[in-house]
Amino acid sequence: MNFFRHSLRRSIIAMGLGILALQSSQSYAAKCEYVVQSDWNNGFVASIRITNNTNHVINGWSVNWSYSDGSSRTGGWNANFSGNNPYRASNLAWNSTINPGQTVELGLQGTKGTGSAPAPKPLISGNICNSSVSSLASSSTTTTTSISNSSIVHVISSRSSSSQNNSTYTSASHSSRSSSSYYQSTSQPFTSSSRSSSSSYRPSSSYSSSSAATSSTAILPTADFNVTVSGLTVFVDSRTSIDPLNRPLRHYIYFGDASNLIHTHGWHNYSAPGEYEISVQVFVGNTALSSVAKKWVQITTPTDTNRAPINMLAAARTGAYLTAWGTASFDEDGDPLQYIWDFGQGEFIGDSKELHYGCGFGSSSSSATTSSVSSQSKVVLTVTDGTLGDTKTLTRSANCNLNQDISPVPKINTRVDGLTLHVDARQSQSVTGVVWDFGDGTTSNNLIASHTYAAAGEYQLTLTGVGEYFNNSVILPVTVGNILSSSSSLRSSTPSSQASVQSSSVRSSSASSLPQSSSSAQSSTPNHYNAPKAATAPAIDGVAEPVWNNASWSPINVFWLGTQPNPTIGDYNGRYKAVWTEEYLYLLFEVMDDQLFDGVSDPLDRYWEDDTVELFIDENRNGGQHGYNTSAWAYHVSTLGDVVDYTTSGPKLLNDHIQVARSRSLNNVHTWELRVKIYGEEYVDWKTNTPLNLYAGKLMGFSACYIDNDGSPQRETMMGSVDTQGHKNNQGYLDASVFGTLRLVE
Repeated sequence: MNFFRHSLRRSIIAMGLGILALQSSQSYAAKCEYVVQSDWNNGFVASIRITNNTNHVINGWSVNWSYSDGSSRTGGWNANFSGNNPYRASNLAWNSTINPGQTVELGLQGTKGTGSAPAPKPLISGNICNSSVSSLASSSTTTTTSISNSSIVHVISSRSSSSQNNSTYTSASHSSRSSSSYYQSTSQPFTSSSRSSSSSYRPSSSYSSSSAATSSTAILPTADFNVTVSGLTVFVDSRTSIDPLNRPLRHYIYFGDASNLIHTHGWHNYSAPGEYEISVQVFVGNTALSSVAKKWVQITTPTDTNRAPINMLAAARTGAYLTAWGTASFDEDGDPLQYIWDFGQGEFIGDSKELHYGCGFGSSSSSATTSSVSSQSKVVLTVTDGTLGDTKTLTRSANCNLNQDISPVPKINTRVDGLTLHVDARQSQSVTGVVWDFGDGTTSNNLIASHTYAAAGEYQLTLTGVGEYFNNSVILPVTVGNILSSSSSLRSSTPSSQASVQSSSVRSSSASSLPQSSSSAQSSTPNHYNAPKAATAPAIDGVAEPVWNNASWSPINVFWLGTQPNPTIGDYNGRYKAVWTEEYLYLLFEVMDDQLFDGVSDPLDRYWEDDTVELFIDENRNGGQHGYNTSAWAYHVSTLGDVVDYTTSGPKLLNDHIQVARSRSLNNVHTWELRVKIYGEEYVDWKTNTPLNLYAGKLMGFSACYIDNDGSPQRETMMGSVDTQGHKNNQGYLDASVFGTLRLVE
């Protein structure tokens, strides 16, 4: 009997150690992908993407792969490479850390084993990749580990999710493992057995964010939450999360669309139907001990006519006081709004503006005498119409000596329907109110509004963001109705500055050296281009077919940067035209360049110094800083068709954004055809994004550019299509306010 007990104890400990090892692997189960970027006769360019889809920070990584068809790696970037089939890539100093939700991408170039075959797509493995993790790592199992008095105790609870009435979902503990559920906004969820053949099945999971612990204080909390779905709106409540030691918890709710909430519960409104993964992470106090619970929900088009209100929370600190406004919040149905506030001391129903006395999050008023505290003051506001709601959180400095002015940032989104203009300012920030001026004597104070003009034409739309002490305004030209009959007079208008006149006259003779189409007239409206809708979509083959004849040429003739400000006609001259369909923007470039130069084989290295077509696109013409983010684009298109921009994760190949074809004539005229997907400001670098649909009247920030280099260490000539007076044209890669404009017309 004693022998049996000792053997059983040794078996339990061995099983426990095995489970502990799996838990450690699970905590670094990143998603590792091999993606072919381009493919030609004998070679290819590919990338390896490592996405940290855990709640851990990954510090240091390496991946492995091999080719079974005789292919070989000939180069690479953004990693240290070693080995010879199998290959190994490891991090550099600057990309060794991968935060949760972040993606690191490394590139490689290779030679095919069989020239006519498609480029290979090998499996990526490594200790951080979930392809090398046991299937237990993806199960809905929470492992809590405590080491005390040299004995190892493992508490394993299998968690599955079950539906309750209508679309409310909650997690429940079971004594044995059961199948996970697929969540959608119906009365009953689909179980894994009923969806076993579906590739879209995703398990709900709750897993710990830490592996082994060294003391009893490292016992992890248990994350849990309920979700209620109503059309495009969800209510998430994570107050069912528990801690076995009854320690205070910090709650973070992630809605799966780049929105989050730092609170125990709240409402969220999605912009479009779809499948979203909601996750809740709870931390123990100010420590890193945490656990995460996840559920997938199906968001559908609402059948109820009631629309959720829009929360426009703003806040500022003035000494010991934190002032918060919900005054710009709006309900499209005109329903009266109720304001539910929480400054860290519990919820209460208040007015649209509230003043809180205190410095720290959850602090008492006595803390106001403290000059500085390490925490931040947090305010939570839920705006509700009695049925649906919208919850927002803001944090502000807890320094009681700080006086802040609220600085409104107005942002405009528009849609034109005939003579009616629809405007939306919900993306504005730090506003206590808004004022629309439609340019014809009509105004509105609504966050979302519509206005019908008496006649077709171009009007100056002004949005003023109201602050506590001062206002900020943004002006946007808008065109309503059919004004094509007057477009020729617009294109022949006089440039607004002498500099533009001189620039046009210097380059005007160069256009004759380019072949002319039946629409050979040059568009001379300064800094603006009207792009007509294409009767049929152009074929991207480097040949200008008749569909392009309805568009006008616009010169690329303004010197922006380089060592040769006055290139000869034989060295360079260029122009472009544009058309559109509902799905894409199409661009045609004709560039006379006597020598094409691509000095670096790595498409992500010094891509701005080679011969390059460059496109600057700001979808909603909001302007402003866009360096190292994706609120606007500076696409660099190489002579080999690689598309690169510097995004949130560094230089990145974006060949899926633009399809490119280039041809060359005997007189050194290069014809570039581009089909461009247009993405909105909600684009997130590491997620799958959907391009926007285009429509007549849409106005975008836009500039066209060509970089000419005949073999120098740096670009010799950077020529652009616009000249924005008072700005630095060559700052377009950082600042979208220097872009010109492009309007889509019928």
